[in-house]
Amino acid sequence: MKRYGQYCPVARAAEVLAERWTLLVIRELLWGNDRFNAIARGVPRMSPSLLSARLQELGRAGLVERYQLDGEPRYRLTPAGSELMPLVEQIGIWGQRWMQQLRPDEFDPALLMLDISREATLDTARLPEGPVAVHIELSPAPDRYRHWWLVFSSAGVDACDTDPGQPVHAWLETDTVTLTGIWLGRTTWSDAARSDLLRVHGDAGVCRALPGWLGVSRFAAVEPAATSLPR
Repeated sequence: MKRYGQYCPVARAAEVLAERWTLLVIRELLWGNDRFNAIARGVPRMSPSLLSARLQELGRAGLVERYQLDGEPRYRLTPAGSELMPLVEQIGIWGQRWMQQLRPDEFDPALLMLDISREATLDTARLPEGPVAVHIELSPAPDRYRHWWLVFSSAGVDACDTDPGQPVHAWLETDTVTLTGIWLGRTTWSDAARSDLLRVHGDAGVCRALPGWLGVSRFAAVEPAATSLPR
């Protein structure tokens, strides 16, 4: 851990929080991921060895603790770590407001599907009986990122990059840029459909409900600034 050598609380907090990847690891824990592999899914460009090192550093700093559940190692935030929730959310709000232009390498279909699956707030009483699978095809995209399945059930939403074996009720064809724009609130489902950037077919009821099931990011309601910061 790099030291600033200052008594200032901002400097001392930055020694813990400003290391690369650290806030994203904390984000994953705040978002409810407690298994190593689940945390790793949210930071796919972070090596497992570096993630392990960051978790150990956060443990020594008193923000994260490791424990066993059913013989499996898990991670959770301490009270000090949990207190970072409003800070992380405010950073996200600031980023949504001021950093509007995404670079091509920042469109990540795996992270997008993960975000959709873990932030979805379903009215389970309105779901059809049994799991509902939606096949999403993102084109153009490399083969490994092109096909996704979202399975909606009373237990929540599962995102799969291989066929889960459930009967598919609806098919969604779009691209990562469009779906990311909808997720971040920068365009709407209806505008994308009118521009033929998004097509959905299958069970009529599921197709009508799908925009609400997918939802939008917790940051989508943030109004963008009149001008964005240069990237």
